[in-house]
Amino acid sequence: MFPSTGEVRYTCGMPSTPHRAAPGLSALVLVLALAVPAWAEVPQRAEAASLEPLVERVVTRQLAAYRIPGATVAVVRDGQVVLARGYGDADAGKHTPVVADTTLFRVASLGKLFVWTAVMQLAERGRLDLDADIQTYLEDVRLPATYARPLTLAHLMAHAGGFEVRERLWSEGPPPGTLAEYLRERMPARVRPPGAFSAYSDYGTSLAEHIVERVSGQPFEQYLRENVLEPLGMRRTFFRRTVPPELAADMALGHTVEKGTPRALPLEQVVVASSGSMLTTATDLARFMLAHLQGGQHEGHRILREETVRRMHRQHFSHDPRLSGWAHGFMEFHLNGQRLIGHLGDAYLFHSLLVLIPEHGMGLFVSYNGLGEKDAAQRARMELLLAVLEHDSPAPPSDLPVPTRDFAGRAARFAGAYQTTWRAYHTAEASLGWRQEFRVRDGGDGALLIRRPGHAPRRWVEEEPLLFRPADDPSSPEHVAFREDEAGHITHLFLENHPMAAYERVPWYETSAFTYGLLAVCAALFALAVLMGVLHRSPDTFLVAAIGLLHLLFLSGFTLLVRRHGELEYGDTPWLLGASMSSALGAVVLTPGALAWSARAWWRRSGRLALRLTLTGATLAATAFAAWLHHWHLLGLGA
Repeated sequence: MFPSTGEVRYTCGMPSTPHRAAPGLSALVLVLALAVPAWAEVPQRAEAASLEPLVERVVTRQLAAYRIPGATVAVVRDGQVVLARGYGDADAGKHTPVVADTTLFRVASLGKLFVWTAVMQLAERGRLDLDADIQTYLEDVRLPATYARPLTLAHLMAHAGGFEVRERLWSEGPPPGTLAEYLRERMPARVRPPGAFSAYSDYGTSLAEHIVERVSGQPFEQYLRENVLEPLGMRRTFFRRTVPPELAADMALGHTVEKGTPRALPLEQVVVASSGSMLTTATDLARFMLAHLQGGQHEGHRILREETVRRMHRQHFSHDPRLSGWAHGFMEFHLNGQRLIGHLGDAYLFHSLLVLIPEHGMGLFVSYNGLGEKDAAQRARMELLLAVLEHDSPAPPSDLPVPTRDFAGRAARFAGAYQTTWRAYHTAEASLGWRQEFRVRDGGDGALLIRRPGHAPRRWVEEEPLLFRPADDPSSPEHVAFREDEAGHITHLFLENHPMAAYERVPWYETSAFTYGLLAVCAALFALAVLMGVLHRSPDTFLVAAIGLLHLLFLSGFTLLVRRHGELEYGDTPWLLGASMSSALGAVVLTPGALAWSARAWWRRSGRLALRLTLTGATLAATAFAAWLHHWHLLGLGA
C-alpha cells in the first residue's frame, strides 16, 4: 500500500493543494492487490522497445478516463533511457503540451531522495556520521531531550525519528522565512523513542536538509547543484519555494476537476524545500535514476561510490522482518516477485512516483498534473507501475491460502481498532486519528475480518504466527503483521508495502465507533435543547439552549473543515478553526451553570418532568462533550 504525501506544505505524506491537503492515508489505495507475492519466480523480461506503446496506451487512457490534463514519464533500463515523453497538456486552459525535457513538474517529496543522496555523499566523505546524535550538527536548532536514545540521521532516513505529524489538514499560518526558523517555530512534539516506529515526517527530512547546509557551509540548493545536479547534467531541476518568473512559462500547472473538466490553478508557495518544492523534468529524473542504478555514476560523472549506493539501497528498518521497510531514504516494496525501492510525491495537485529495481537495472518515473476525478491520479500511477511490471515480468498464479487449524481459538485477541502513527498527538488534528482506522474482528471461521477506511471488511488468514494474507486473492502481495507485547497483548498492526507508518491499537474512547456515537447523540440532544429554548422561554432553558447552539456551531464548522477542506481558501482554514474552537470554549464555560441548574431543578422538582429530562440530558451531553473536546485539544488551550 502506498502513501500520498506532501501538499505544498510538506510531503510524500498525504496530498493535494497548498494548505488544502487531503488526509494522506485516507487517499491510499490497495491497488497492489493486482500484483504477485514477493517470492514468485521471475520470468524472462520483455523487450525494452515494446514498453513505449504500452506506456502510451496506459497513460493516454488514464488522462481521458480520469480527467487528468497531462503527465510526464521516464523509463530507464540497462543503462539506457527507454522512454522519456510528455502526454497531454501542461495547462488545460491554454492546451500547452507537456514536453519531457522542458516542462517542469512539481514532484514534491521525490525531492527527499536528493536530500538523502546529499546526506550519503557527506557520510562517505567522513563529514557526517549516520549513527551520531544529530544535535552534534545543529547549533541553531535545539531539540528537546525527550528520550535517552539519541536521534540519528539513520532514524530520520527511515522516518523513525519519533515526531508527531502536524499540518496535515489545518494550516499553522504563513510559512516561516528561513529553514532554521521553520525548524524552530514548527517543531512537532517527540511522541516516541527514535527507531521505534515509522511515521512519515517532513520535519525530519527538513532537519537533514539543514544539517547538509550546516556541514557543507552552503545553501542546500547550491550544494545540491554543485554535487549532484551539475555532475549528472540535471540542468532543469530546481528547489524553489516559489516559481521564478523566468521558469513560469515552462511550468505544468496543477488541476482540479470541476463539472467533469480539468481546471488549472496558480502555483503557490511551499513551506520548505525538501518537503515539496522540487521542480524537474522527466529527462532530468531519468539521469538521476540511471546514476542510482549504475553504482552512483552516469556518463562518467560519479556522485556516490558503489559501496555507498549498495548501503543506501539495502533495507535498514522494518516494523517486521517479514515485511517491506525502509532503505536509507527509499521506501521498499515487493511487487510481481521483485524488490522495488522508490518514493512518492503528492503536492499541489500533482501526484508523482519514482521506483527503481536495482537487481534489474530498471527505473520508472511518472508525474500527473491533476488530481483526476475522485483523486484518481493516485491510482493511475500505481496502475502504470503494475502494467510495466506485468509486461516486464509476468507473475505466475498462486494457490489460495489455507487457514491455520488452531487459529479460531486465538482470533479474539486481535480484535480492536488500530490507528496510524502518521498523525498529530498534541494539536487539534489529533482528533482525526479515527478517520484512518483499521477495524479488526474475529471472522468466526478461522480468519480475521479487517476493515480499512471506506471499504467493506475483508477476510485474512494466518500464514505464519502473527502474519496474515488475504483469503480471497492468492496473487495479492498484501500482508498484515501484528505485534504483541511481553504480556502477550496485541499492540500494533503493520502493512506490507506501507513502510511509512504503523497502526497502534487504541482504547475504546478513541475509536471511530465511539466518536460517531458520541457526536450523533450529543448533536441530537443539543438540537433538542435549542428547540426547548424556543418553546419554553425562560432563563434556565435559554442557558442550556445557548450551550447546545454553541456546540452545534462548533460541530458545523468542524465538519466543514474535515469534509470540505479542499475547497476552502488558505485564509479560511485557521479562521474557521478558531471560530469553531471559540464556540466550543464558550459552551464549556457555560456548562457548570447548567449543571448547577439541573441539580437544583431535580432537588426542587421544578418544571415538567419531560423538560427536566431533556435539559438535563443536554447538560450531561455537554459535560461529556467537553471532556471529549479537551482530550483532543479542540478547546484551543495549549493546542
